[in-house]
Amino acid sequence: MNTSVLTSVSLEESADILRLREVTMALSEALKFGTFEKTRAVTAVVELGRNAIEHGNRGRARFSYGVLRGRPALEVSVLDHGTGIPQERLSGDTANRTVPGHGAGLGLGLRGVQRIAARFDVTTGQDGTRIDVAFTSSLASFDSKALIASASDALSRLNASDPEAVLTEQNRELMDSVAAHDLLMKELHHRTGNNLALIVALIRMSKVQAVADETRQILGELETRVGSLAKAHEVMQRATNAGSVPAQELLDDIARNTEKAFNTSGLRVVIKVNCPSLHLDGRVAVDIGLIVGELITNAYKHAFTGRSAGAIAVDLSDAPNGELFLSVQDDGVGLADKTARPERSNSLGWRLIRALTAQNHGTLTVDGLNGLAVHIRFAPSS
Repeated sequence: MNTSVLTSVSLEESADILRLREVTMALSEALKFGTFEKTRAVTAVVELGRNAIEHGNRGRARFSYGVLRGRPALEVSVLDHGTGIPQERLSGDTANRTVPGHGAGLGLGLRGVQRIAARFDVTTGQDGTRIDVAFTSSLASFDSKALIASASDALSRLNASDPEAVLTEQNRELMDSVAAHDLLMKELHHRTGNNLALIVALIRMSKVQAVADETRQILGELETRVGSLAKAHEVMQRATNAGSVPAQELLDDIARNTEKAFNTSGLRVVIKVNCPSLHLDGRVAVDIGLIVGELITNAYKHAFTGRSAGAIAVDLSDAPNGELFLSVQDDGVGLADKTARPERSNSLGWRLIRALTAQNHGTLTVDGLNGLAVHIRFAPSS
């Protein structure tokens, strides 16, 4: 049976029953229901709405036009967010049974609706219950397009007479949409975080099995980059909830992950982080975390040639005007006089560092006299 959706009504509090009754009455009149047919439809829909509010933890009623057994039909779907009706309660003689979570359940209200409705279907589970009913008019000859237009006009007149109810309903629909979007995004971010963690684990497994030093180094760089992205993703989610991110915790995690990726029996580098009591905006924290990860990786690759130990210091501080100062310095070999400037390198890591620095309106300087020191000054956040 083809249907045409007409409108819907939120079912959250007792006051919504009045709106539900008015909508059902307006639509049944527009579809040319007789007095007796209209009374039956209104009584049944109000009963379903009351059950959804009182026993189903809120819900929504959706009204549609259809044709059933050659007659115009008002179809209503009532969905609640309760714990469902046990299957054993939906079969057999239910006249004197009560349904946990649904009051008298099929014993009184719903059984009466079942007798009144031309169609009655129940779908129930732990996530809620959906009841689909249909009520038919006695019209034998009709024009569906004209009846749908009549129903739309009736709803328009009803809305014009009570704009406050319309605004309330629109606000609820908007809030439901936002809540559904938030739930979807949380699930997406949860899966993204899990996937990134899985990728890091697979990279580590591959690195352990690698034989060639070059392969292990490449996998170590990849591990650090993906690990930084995973930490950045986690930071973004925490910033969304808390508003800011503790910089010390973020950079400590990146430092420990990098040590795990690159430290071997032949090279032990200690990374010290200093940025006490500093909290960052989520977006800035992500960018700084990625920059620090790249700079530490570069130090492991180039600073400690021929050595078995080394040190890297990461310092982040702020100024009263909102500027941030980042310094990543190693105690390695530094730069020879004729060595190409690393900040001009076309490598992926340095391109990323330059791009993230520019994105935050920062300036970058490099000092290679005593080890390699990279200083970045970030403009105040706007």
